[in-house]
Amino acid sequence: MRTPNNAAPAVRFTWNTHWGCNYRCSYCFFSGRWEEYAPRNVYKPADFWVERWQAMAEKYGRCYIVINGGEPFTYPGFSEIVLRISQVHWPINITTNASVGLDEFTEKADPAKISVSLSFHPEYHDIEKFIASMSRLREKGFSGCNNIVAYPPFMPRLAAQLKRFEDAGHQVKINPYIGDYQGRNYPASFSPEEKALMGMGEDWGERKKRKARDCAAGCSSALILPDGGVTRCGQAGDGGIFGNFFDPNFSLLAAPSPCGEEFCPCDEWKTLPDASPEGKSSYIS
Repeated sequence: MRTPNNAAPAVRFTWNTHWGCNYRCSYCFFSGRWEEYAPRNVYKPADFWVERWQAMAEKYGRCYIVINGGEPFTYPGFSEIVLRISQVHWPINITTNASVGLDEFTEKADPAKISVSLSFHPEYHDIEKFIASMSRLREKGFSGCNNIVAYPPFMPRLAAQLKRFEDAGHQVKINPYIGDYQGRNYPASFSPEEKALMGMGEDWGERKKRKARDCAAGCSSALILPDGGVTRCGQAGDGGIFGNFFDPNFSLLAAPSPCGEEFCPCDEWKTLPDASPEGKSSYIS
């Protein structure tokens, strides 16, 4: 499966850096569970991570790496880790709330290899300050998505917020809230008008069903958990763990296998970017 260094990556890794964040958003996957997950965090120094990613390069060639958390920039030594592994692997996409260390990092990072996706959190961010930070980042040449979660309490303001981003020259990707809110299940409970605003379409739920279909998750892509466990994808979670990234003998699965999950809202089965040899990517998480 090893890919020549001048070709597009054949393997994608998502690295969940740690179950730790300086925000406590009401709609987060980990809301109310940060303390439960925190004891599983394993923090490793930069040299360790560089060695492990070098081992992946020797086995699979240059890889596409998607990084999130928690908040990645609160992981100890995160900037050094990414700057060093970007000498071996690219494209790298980082999702961040833009609250910690971003300006310093982008002074040293190469936007041809690293993209930065920003998450707008109305419970914490002032939209004008956030747009200013976003504009500085994009002016430096760093591509990436601009994300917002369509949480039910946000819906009355969402159209106006989207217009403000558009007026500032920024498109925003809307991630529908998935879960229960005040006794109602979402995204099913969004109104037709709200679904239209989000671009969901009435068949959105059906299109996200993947159960029993062969999936490359675990084979040409995988999710690295903060304790080193490697699972097929975020939907499979702990139930899909098949190895540990800290193990010198770690390998991906040999072949695709059927999906065991009913619903795949993140489309993690779409594993690879459309990347050029120069490291540009049109697939940014």
